[in-house]
Amino acid sequence: MTTQPHVLEIYEPYEYAGQNPLNVEGIAVLAGPSRENYYLLKVVTPFSVDQELVEHVLILPRYNGDKIDRAVTSSCTVNIARIPAGIDMTGKASISFDDFLRWGVGKISPCPGH
Repeated sequence: MTTQPHVLEIYEPYEYAGQNPLNVEGIAVLAGPSRENYYLLKVVTPFSVDQELVEHVLILPRYNGDKIDRAVTSSCTVNIARIPAGIDMTGKASISFDDFLRWGVGKISPCPGH
């Protein structure tokens, strides 16, 4: 999969005061620990949470019935997880709960004009 540009709006955590929305690039759809598929995104302009740089996030459609394809190709409300420092996602086809930290809720949309 080639990278695909998206905009990720952050709704929660409520105390998040950083850049919003985030420009992100879709990297890959990965099999998750509970038979769900997650979408790995690279953050174009990384930000800090709890003194830790966030360069990648994973998203998962928030509502039952929404499939990962909706998050990849159109707009979708999503759960957002951040990848902790030291976790290398390069070449992974699947992930475990040890690979990410639940972080928030938001909405992903394709970049305008793409």
